[in-house]
Order: sequence, then C-alpha cells, then structure tokens
Amino acid sequence: MKSKELLFELIHSLTKSEKRYFTIFTSIHKESNNYVKLFNAIHAQKEYDEIALLKHFKNEDFVRQFSVAKNYLMNLILKSLSNHHQKAKKSIELNEYLTEIEVLFWKGLYKLCHKKITQAKKIAEKYDLTHYLLLINYWERRNEDYVSKTMLNEDVVKETHLYLDRYNQQMQMNFLIKKMENVTKSSIKSTRKNVQPVLEIFNHELMQLKEEEINNFYTKVDYLFLKGVGNALLRDEKKEFYYKKRLLDFLEANPHQIQENPIRYASSLNNILLYYYFQGYPKEYPMYLDKLDQVELKFDHVKASFYDTKYNLKIGYYLHLKDIGKLKETLNEMELWYNSVVGKKSIQAKMICEFNMALAYFFLKDNKQCLKWSNSCFKMFDMKAKKFRHDLAISSLILQTLIYIDLKHFELALRNIELVFSIAEVNKYGIAEMAIFKILKEMAMEEKITVFIDELAKIINKQGKAVINLDKDAIVYWLEAKGY
Repeated sequence: MKSKELLFELIHSLTKSEKRYFTIFTSIHKESNNYVKLFNAIHAQKEYDEIALLKHFKNEDFVRQFSVAKNYLMNLILKSLSNHHQKAKKSIELNEYLTEIEVLFWKGLYKLCHKKITQAKKIAEKYDLTHYLLLINYWERRNEDYVSKTMLNEDVVKETHLYLDRYNQQMQMNFLIKKMENVTKSSIKSTRKNVQPVLEIFNHELMQLKEEEINNFYTKVDYLFLKGVGNALLRDEKKEFYYKKRLLDFLEANPHQIQENPIRYASSLNNILLYYYFQGYPKEYPMYLDKLDQVELKFDHVKASFYDTKYNLKIGYYLHLKDIGKLKETLNEMELWYNSVVGKKSIQAKMICEFNMALAYFFLKDNKQCLKWSNSCFKMFDMKAKKFRHDLAISSLILQTLIYIDLKHFELALRNIELVFSIAEVNKYGIAEMAIFKILKEMAMEEKITVFIDELAKIINKQGKAVINLDKDAIVYWLEAKGY
C-alpha cells in the first residue's frame, strides 16, 4: 500500500462509534473544520483518488500544502482514537498515566506525580505488566527525592531487581515461543523431525521449573502453552491434555486478563479443541466451542484472531457431524467476514482459512468454489523452499487432484501429483502418505479409478493419526461418496 493511501485505510477502518467520537472531538476545535471536510470527502470515496480531492478542494487554502493537511488529519484521527479507547485496554491506560507522570514531574508537581505513580503501579501489578512496572519504577525513583525526607527507599531498589528478573524471564520464554513457532510453521502435526527441536526447548532451564516457581502471569501462560504444544508433538497425549487444560483453567481463573488480552484465551481454546479433534470430537467439544462466542471483543486485531479460530473449528465440527445446514450457514458467514479482512491477515492465517473453506466446499460437492479456494491457498506456498505449511499445500493439491480424477482431467491430476511428490520428498513424508500419493498417481496414469480404489480405501482405513501431514478427510469424503 502506498503511503498516500494510509489515511484512506485509517478513515475506512473506523467503526461507527469511533466516527461519532471523532465528530464530537473535532467540534471542540474550530480550526479543525477544514480537516473534517477532508475527512468526509475521503470517507465518501470507494477508492482513494487524490486528483479528485484536489479538484474538489481547489478553493481551500489547505490544498496548497496538501500533504501537510493529510498528515494533520491523520494525527487528529489518531489523537481521537487514543482518547476514545483510553479505557479499552489497561496498556493504553498506562501509557496515558506515564505521559501524565512525566509532565507532572517536569512541572515540579511532585505530590500529584506521586499520586499518579501509585495509581499506575496498582493497575500494572494487577495485570502483571512487568515492562510498565519498570517504567513506573523509574519515575518513582526519580520522584522520590522530592516527596520523601529519607534516602532512596531500599524497597524501590529491590522492586527494580525483581521486575528486571521477571522481565528477563518473560523475554526468554518469548524466545522459546518463537522457537516453537518455527517448529510448527511447516506442519502442526507430529513428525520425527519435530522431536529434537521440541526436546531442546524442553531442556531450557525455564522449562525445567515447576509451574508454582513461575510468578509472572505471562511467563506462566507461555510455559503452559509450550508444555501443551510440545507434548502434542512428542505424542504424549496424557501430558498434552493436562497442560492444555491447565492453561485454560489458569486463564479462566483470571478473567481480567482475558478481557485485557483475549487472543491468548482464543489460542488456548484452539489448542484444547485440536486435542479433542484428534480424539474424534468427544462430547466435550461443543462446550469449548461455545466459549468462543462468550468473549467481548473490542479491536479488529483481536476479532480477526478470534474469528479465525471460531470459523475454522466450527467448519471442522459441522463436517464431522455432516450437518449440511450448519456447515453452509457457517461457510457463508466465514466467506463474508474473510473477504472483508483478508488484507490484514498473515499468510499462515490465510492458508488455514482458505484450505478449510475449500474442504467444506469439497464435502458439499461444489467443485468450482473448492478449486477457487484450494488454488488460492496453494499459490501462497513457497515452491522454492517447499517448507512453510507444506501440509496445507499438499492437502490443497490433493483436493484438486480428486476433483480432476472425477472430471477425468487426468493430465491435470498428474501435474498435481508430481507437485505433491516434490514437496513430500523434501519434507520426508511417511510410508503411508507416500503410498496414498502413489495410488492416486496410478489412477491418473491408468485413467482408471475402480482398479485402485479398494487399495486406497484399505490404506486410509488402517491410518489413525499416522497420516500426519496429509489432511485425510478429503480422501475419506471422496471414498464415502463412492460407497466406501
């Protein structure tokens, strides 16, 4: 996106509430009237057209320095948003406190500064926001000389060391999270290749601690998360369930933290639901799925993460139930939402959403929509590296291959299978997976289905979790449609 279009994006991202507040905010400042006119003109555009704006405002003085006017309007909107959302998150509120504390200090209003420090510290301690506690502690130390008759309080010094230790612990745990993300970027499913890096993470001194030895909220959340995901990759189902359930219980015991950062809660629900998915959707599944609808969401970034989780998991569940009505309803909602936010998503989030929509359409026998979404998903895959989310790339190609075989477009099916083999060989897929690909290739080469379909059904029926990279649901639905 070009820099001149950033203002357009900002204006069109505003909610009704935010636009209403901006109108009230600017009404206080008469000098803002011209910028409100510019705001309304840009808001009325469906695509950014600077030439049209310059023509429309040719008699206005601000046109002479149009880039300055746009910059002023952008800062005005950002100031309005800051004021509007001041209480929406404690981190935003604390930023405001820190500004007030510094201004009061430099104005020499030390007693009022001390009062604000005390208020800010109380919030930061309740939400375990260590990085803010360090900043608040800094101003507390600077301000203390002017409000206390004694020398520097030793408690403040001890607190500084405590906060530094906790912050250092938090950063180390964050580093381990990044390492785990690198493990799961290729595939979220357990493979022999995943074992060694997971063991390296588990051997870190922080991961050797007992849960009760970790005091910081965020460090403990990351610790439980790593234990849950790591044990899933090591195929220790008992420990996987314990830590995933423990994380969820820990978050639900701290509802104020869920309100402050719902994304972590969505992630923990996603993990426990993935566990139940691999257990065959037991009776507990819908209970946890319903929890995703019970959290208040205030920001687009949070909504995107929550809706990703909710729609993907609901599609999987309704496919399992074979509830066509609910599946179609969820699919329609998901497509409308996805198309409105696709520009704000990571490649991985887009690939997951698009594959799940493709799989749903495959089940519904809508070949056109299935090919649309599976093609779009595969195009995001890097065929040079052949690593990042290769499981989704392979599964997308298999969806297309099955459609091409049914339509007797065997040359297209063969082309796809060759791509599948090239990705699978780089990522060292297992014997069962390679056997499935080989049968599909023979179907396409011989241009016959019935000769090989019994053999394919036998392999699929034997596989539980052994088919670890390929999403075998597509083949299961295909076989079921043929009476298997």
